[in-house]
Amino acid sequence: MEEKRKYGFKRPVERLDIHCHLGRPGGSLFTAEERMAVDRVLGISHAVILPSPVQDGTNMLPDCMDSEEARKTAERYPEHFSWFVNVEPDGSDEVVRKLKEAKAEGAKGVGEFGTKLSFDDPWVDHLLDICGALGLPFLFHISPYGTNLYGVIDEKGLPGLEGALERHPETIFIGHSQPFWYELGTYDPNLPGPALNGFPFGKVEEEGRAVELLRKYPNLHADLSAISGLNAILRDTDYGFRFLTEFQDRLYYGTDLLNTEFVFPLGQMLDFWLLSGKISEAIYRKICRENAERLFRLGRFAI
Repeated sequence: MEEKRKYGFKRPVERLDIHCHLGRPGGSLFTAEERMAVDRVLGISHAVILPSPVQDGTNMLPDCMDSEEARKTAERYPEHFSWFVNVEPDGSDEVVRKLKEAKAEGAKGVGEFGTKLSFDDPWVDHLLDICGALGLPFLFHISPYGTNLYGVIDEKGLPGLEGALERHPETIFIGHSQPFWYELGTYDPNLPGPALNGFPFGKVEEEGRAVELLRKYPNLHADLSAISGLNAILRDTDYGFRFLTEFQDRLYYGTDLLNTEFVFPLGQMLDFWLLSGKISEAIYRKICRENAERLFRLGRFAI
């Protein structure tokens, strides 16, 4: 048996998923126990729970755990789960208190932030100031102008995001969602804003604003989860491999897995690219685990 195993593929590290949503019993999303069972199959040994965004005091994703439920779940299963906190910004001292309390209780970041305010809203600026001061990374979902979906509102070309990156150099931003990854390459300037909630296909003939911002701002990182992150790499794999190589220290494996109907093949693709020599073991290790351990102070970086 041992003689045969040496010819098989063995992952150099188990994966750490930075984008996990969990639900309540009886709902459509994985419970913690269901998710842990699936993770054993997917080669994921740890996952970061992202609670529902909040708007007008209400969970925007009602089937999704809130921050308190995420905290309790991570405390119940500390070997498998960590957690983020989500708050609705209002510029008040109460937001400061909540984030300080969450940090003290073990929160690793803020997000998936999805309140429908613009990046230059004073309340969002206040929140980002606190994130920077407390060392809490900010993982955001973008909603383009002209839509009514959850997410920070920004225009084509991400001018709002760039302004926030400039104003908050101490805050780590983690980009996510279709409108963020659509900007990997250029596109028809006449494309309506809501179209950025889709998925571009074809070669990356010219690099877009997301790449420009990643090069210009070291506090911008990126989440490869969901169809949006996977499509960004798969639409042009030759460019995708170069992208993974250039930004290997600021990219993170994630699933955005909700239930068994949402199994995206990013993990399998990373395994295949490692096995076929398209990416190095060092890149694989960083993206699949080590970057997240370092940023969130997990594993050997825990304090």
